[in-house]
Amino acid sequence: MTSLNFFIIFFSPCSHRSSFFYSYRRLNMTQFKCIVLLVLWMATSTFASDDPCASSRYKNFKMCVPHGILNACEALANNKLKDGLTIKCVPARDRMECLEKLEHSEADFMAVDPEDMYVAFQIDNDDFSVFSEIRTIEEPDAEFRYEGIMLVHKNSSIKSLTDLRGKKSCHTGYGRNVGYKIPITKLRKHDIFKLSSNQYLPSLERELKGLSELFSESCLVGTYSPNEEINRLYKKRFSNLCALCEDPEKCNYPDKYSGYEGAIRCLVEKGGDVAFTKVIYVRKFFALPINNRASKTQPQANPSDYEYLCEDGTRRAVTDKPCSWAARPWQGYMGNLGVKQCSNHIQNLVKEFYEQGKTSSDKASATKLWINEKNVVVAKEKQVFPGDHLTRAQYKDVIEREGPFEQKIRLCTSNDVEMRKCSVMQKAAYSRDIRPQFECVLSSDCIQSVRNSESDATVVTIRNRRKARENQLIPIAHELSDDHYFVIVKKDLSNDLLANTPIKFDPNDEKSRDAALNFNYQRGHEKCSGFTIDESPVRVVRFNQSSTELNIDSEEFICRGIRRPIVLDQLDVSNCRYDATPPLTVYVRNTLASFEQDGIKHAFSALSDKFGKDGSLVDVFEMFGEFEPGKRDVLFSDNAKSLITVDSINLTESFFNYDGDEETMFTNIRCWD
Repeated sequence: MTSLNFFIIFFSPCSHRSSFFYSYRRLNMTQFKCIVLLVLWMATSTFASDDPCASSRYKNFKMCVPHGILNACEALANNKLKDGLTIKCVPARDRMECLEKLEHSEADFMAVDPEDMYVAFQIDNDDFSVFSEIRTIEEPDAEFRYEGIMLVHKNSSIKSLTDLRGKKSCHTGYGRNVGYKIPITKLRKHDIFKLSSNQYLPSLERELKGLSELFSESCLVGTYSPNEEINRLYKKRFSNLCALCEDPEKCNYPDKYSGYEGAIRCLVEKGGDVAFTKVIYVRKFFALPINNRASKTQPQANPSDYEYLCEDGTRRAVTDKPCSWAARPWQGYMGNLGVKQCSNHIQNLVKEFYEQGKTSSDKASATKLWINEKNVVVAKEKQVFPGDHLTRAQYKDVIEREGPFEQKIRLCTSNDVEMRKCSVMQKAAYSRDIRPQFECVLSSDCIQSVRNSESDATVVTIRNRRKARENQLIPIAHELSDDHYFVIVKKDLSNDLLANTPIKFDPNDEKSRDAALNFNYQRGHEKCSGFTIDESPVRVVRFNQSSTELNIDSEEFICRGIRRPIVLDQLDVSNCRYDATPPLTVYVRNTLASFEQDGIKHAFSALSDKFGKDGSLVDVFEMFGEFEPGKRDVLFSDNAKSLITVDSINLTESFFNYDGDEETMFTNIRCWD
């Protein structure tokens, strides 16, 4: 309905719709007044619609942050901004949940990596847009963070991509973008890089073998697998990938011939034929102008002796415009479509917030929010959908690089909340190059599902450990935790009273119950008695929960029946802990081929390495911890810190059999069933 029609209907006492347009010369005074009202009303409405951001709603933007950096966000958000604009920090479990909050308009924007943009694209590309980027002061006008290039000697015999076979290659490092992912993605696209045809090799090994067969010698430092045994095996098996490194035996950082500049140095000094690196370091190495500013350093080699190798096989001088194969977008800020119409407001707000953060005395908080004195926020002239942005950079192909990973890990979940966590984990893992990729399966009986080949892996608790073994499943990894449970007693409690005094414990904590049961059994109580949740001079304490729970002056430990003073720096954990619950364990069926098992071990190791409690990307996805409010120990234990594969600590099946008191444990568990 138009504003005019609305007005006619609304102001019907002034004039009937059938005669409203009769003739302005026949209008009476009442009709004239109504027209004046109409004009004023339409002008006001037009003005309001031209500035939808004038309302108070768009003076208070909500920025979503992982809960681990909420305090940092609030510390900087308290700074006063111009025009009365404010930022409210909205906490989330991690960045994956922040994307959900943006989608559901519970937050307006968040800071993102290109990989977060990819997940947003997978959720619903049309619900998100990238409106500003965090660029370096050195390259504020560069469209992308860096562009992957290939550098060769000018007098090289490499005249086409085919000529790369058998040459010596220099890489920034294993798993890195310009030095590994981009060249493998692009060279495979052109059928230069070929995967090993041996289908019975582990997924990761097929890729490394293909690279080893493509180049005669290389420098490719790094950790090939978080599983140390697999890492050592591959470096020994494909030793030519480390031959050009400063320390071929170690083949890891730091190395003179690794990193962006190191790859160029490998080409110049170590006899390499091709270097995979990024443009700005080429310009720095050869002392070429950057952003139209002359270099103040001396070139480390003669730039006229080197050229870019382009995707079509042509060459360009390093002094010319480079020909990149693919680029990695800048980190930036992404919002939902609800704030898209107010792009100028939010762009100015974020830029001011960032600049104030650079001058803040709270450097620790600024760093957590990606605020760096060497960077600047640059508003995009036109907001872009994340999928379009990644496609333009050719970075979407790099993330979706399948390589040798046709294998998928079908992880079985037993309820809806586990299925939801698995789904979120799968998206985070895939975007962060964890392969083989995960696929989530829902089943009422995961052990049977794995045995019947309907899924490949499941996480098993103590209650189902025996059933898993009876169905020929085998363990491949288990949780690790710093949580230890001890029994604490009052010093003035006699040994006679100790034998029968009720034990206080947390009935909602399985490990606390376990410790109480274990101590109760050791003091001669075999039945479901001797417990309390009320105050008692005998209690179970989780050590790292809070040291204030320990009263050094009035309490002491019970260590295998012996009373000992509470001296934390001399605590004998192995003899004093009473939690005997075996950790949650990942099981697979015993009919999986060894290469399939290795692929699953590698993937779970990578999950833990990136998303565990000490993981490098725990703010992207929290593998351990509360997944949803009130939902404890979903898929993995909330209090666990990492996963460790069986072979990496040389554990035997007997550890997982838990033959000691397992029968007693199963009997006692029924006390609370």
